[in-house]
Amino acid sequence: MDTTAMFSLTYGLFVAGVAEGGKKNACIINTAVQATAEPVRMHVTMLKENLTTQLIRKKGSLTVSVLSLDCPLELIGSFGMRSGREVNKFDGIDYQTDGNGNPYLDKNTVAYMSLNVASVIDLESHYLFICDVVEAEKTQKGQPMSYGDYRTLKSGGTVGKEGAKAGKKHWVCSVCHYVYDGKIPFEELPDDWTCPVCQKPKSVFILED
Repeated sequence: MDTTAMFSLTYGLFVAGVAEGGKKNACIINTAVQATAEPVRMHVTMLKENLTTQLIRKKGSLTVSVLSLDCPLELIGSFGMRSGREVNKFDGIDYQTDGNGNPYLDKNTVAYMSLNVASVIDLESHYLFICDVVEAEKTQKGQPMSYGDYRTLKSGGTVGKEGAKAGKKHWVCSVCHYVYDGKIPFEELPDDWTCPVCQKPKSVFILED
């Protein structure tokens, strides 16, 4: 099976946020979709081992902030490349809170949704949260960032009205789609190097244009 065929699916780019037990945390996700219109429900899929996921399991609610196309890559890295077990991800970040007390971003976003978890499906490595949407507001004008946009920008390309322009070749994790952008050439990384996002080995990375 050619797992790179999965890269053809389209995804958004979001920040999932929660506050539970005096701890605020959030992480980058790419699978948050509307499931039904009446009632308004969404599906959100998240890696089990993430601290944000574990807090959501306890709290039973979360926010989803829809990132805008002009969102700085540094902001995405702050929520996607660091663990909330080690740092306060909201340190120096402007945010608002929903009716459940969960944080969401109103800058560098186009909308946010406040979700109550109705049920959870165990997907082995991930949880699928089936949620009722209890709040939803547009935050700023602009276009939402897709996961494809993010990968293009991160690899040095540009995106705009004419679509993504080709960037340089880059190594992409076939599991979580993380794009390697370190200073050391990928080929020279040690064999025990692992993906900083999903911790899979170097061998799962694929060279893409």
